[in-house]
Amino acid sequence: MDKKNYIQQTGRARGKLLRLEHSLRRAKGDLSGVIRNRSVGGVMVVIGLLALIAFFVKGSQFAAFIATISLIIGGLVLIRALVKIGGAHRSINAMTDEIVGAQATLSELEGQPLTAE
Repeated sequence: MDKKNYIQQTGRARGKLLRLEHSLRRAKGDLSGVIRNRSVGGVMVVIGLLALIAFFVKGSQFAAFIATISLIIGGLVLIRALVKIGGAHRSINAMTDEIVGAQATLSELEGQPLTAE
């Protein structure tokens, strides 16, 4: 392989690898935000359950209102976060596979001997 062609191909391979690594870092950052939403949704569901227990013990209408609102909102936030977490994990796994492939391609290109011009 001549030097010009070698430089072009390794440059493309390095660029692809860098873009994939950047996308992976971004996906992991997004996953952190979704995990925080899962925690918030879980806390709201627990608050709703405690308010539901208070309603059954004391019969307070305010506790019933809090239980209903907390369970609905917390459940929706929790379910949405769990769906997004599943999608993020699949995306991260796919990106990791692509990064391994890009690293192998780059290593293969760097291992090829150069021909004199």
